[in-house]
Amino acid sequence: MNYKKRVYILITATMVFRLIIANSIEMGNDEVYYWTYPLHLQMNYFDHPPVVALLMRITTLNMLFQQEIFLRFGAIIGAAAGTWLSYSIGKKIKNERTGWFAALLYNTSIYSSVIAGLFILPDSPQVVFWLLCTLLALNFAANENKKIISMKTWILWGVCTGICIMCKVHGIFLWFGLGLYILTYNRPLLTQKGLYISLIITAFIISPIFIWNWQNNFVTWQYHSSRVAVHSFSFDKDSFIQALTGQIAYNNPLNVLVIILALIYYRRQKSLLQSTKMLLLFIGLPLIITVTLMSMFNTVLPHWSGPGFVTLQILAALYLDDISSVSCVIPRFVKYAIGLLVFVISAGFILIDYYPGTIGNMNENKLGDGDFTLDLYGWKEMGTDFSKWIKNEKEKNKLPVNNTIVCNKWFPASHIDYYIARKNNMEVIGTGTMNDLHQYVWLNHYRNDLKKGDSSLCIIPSNYMVNLHDTYLQYFSSAKLIHTFQIEREHATVRYFNVYLLIGYRDNDEAHNIKIN
Repeated sequence: MNYKKRVYILITATMVFRLIIANSIEMGNDEVYYWTYPLHLQMNYFDHPPVVALLMRITTLNMLFQQEIFLRFGAIIGAAAGTWLSYSIGKKIKNERTGWFAALLYNTSIYSSVIAGLFILPDSPQVVFWLLCTLLALNFAANENKKIISMKTWILWGVCTGICIMCKVHGIFLWFGLGLYILTYNRPLLTQKGLYISLIITAFIISPIFIWNWQNNFVTWQYHSSRVAVHSFSFDKDSFIQALTGQIAYNNPLNVLVIILALIYYRRQKSLLQSTKMLLLFIGLPLIITVTLMSMFNTVLPHWSGPGFVTLQILAALYLDDISSVSCVIPRFVKYAIGLLVFVISAGFILIDYYPGTIGNMNENKLGDGDFTLDLYGWKEMGTDFSKWIKNEKEKNKLPVNNTIVCNKWFPASHIDYYIARKNNMEVIGTGTMNDLHQYVWLNHYRNDLKKGDSSLCIIPSNYMVNLHDTYLQYFSSAKLIHTFQIEREHATVRYFNVYLLIGYRDNDEAHNIKIN
């Protein structure tokens, strides 16, 4: 049976499906925020390293085409590459059918298929290089006769792990996993100079992260350490349950079940080389365990452990190959997983575009608050309505001449930036604290920044309502509501956008008084 041909068909079909969806729904909170990265390339950014910015620069032809489908195209290409790499890893471990099962599991995981495979995030390129590193790492596990690993393999490992870390610092777990494997199962690798050369290569590639942070008071370290550091050993039950259920949901509950069954099976069976099994476990498990342990004391994001589950899916694919009949092409588990994924995507699409009204707060002052679907709905319509309104207001000379919109948080700032300001030749300026604004502190320096005494517009969505006295009126002398936009979904009001005129900027916020480079 020609499984390679099946993989080609799978890649083509899923790619077309993702392209259709990418062109049909608006950008999410994180996506529009990462769109700000390639606007001005840096060695590193407040939240993450720069590879996702470079990827968007490529897929948009240097930001010439900034529509959703072009911005997301890198993620879609990455999903195709991830599918092929999953197949290649499975094939190298056992046979083509194992690879085919691995490719199917990759596309039934919500994390690898949708979160990283459709939406443009740092995870999108990271998963590709994570899998490429896993494929390279199999050369270390296959080294049973203690032969010298080729220098080419070591160099490629150093380069690929470096790029993976430059996608997202979680990539450091690749080196951590390899280190555990070497110390536990293959200590002769410590005598090979290629190991140390590859480590130097990785360090060189990721050096921009350290240089940028050194120039900017290590703000990335400070921010992320505040998120992951354990400040109290008091068990946070809610955070733990949320992280555990989130990880299971994101990676498809059926896929997670097969992974667990595979781990139990291979603990008893010896059909897989022990070194290969342990290598995959050392690459996949530490990240999952770390995220889960952190969730006991801090709030974490479930998708952080995604690459770990992607690795363990290879073991799941091998397990399915071992227990399935010779004639089996798509195991029953995978069929159910496909059905569940299709249901989730269909339900999500219907909720986003066709649910009448909001599933969030129904109070008029906070209409839509808590409705996750509004992150992907209504912004384009608001941009169109705003364009008509502001054209009329400019003709009456009623607006500030500096053509700016201020916002105190990176969300909804990035949505306002992409769907409203960009289309009206306006600029969004961040006012407030660095921890709220993130990259907008740096964007301010590239833009027509505020000067003391300036006035500016401010757009406040009802689902992100703020207290003016506690936020903007700390930095401006006065505020005046000048217009309210009403957005509907299926003939029911889903959200309001209040437009304020802020007068008399005081130049006293942290974002404009902190030293950055």
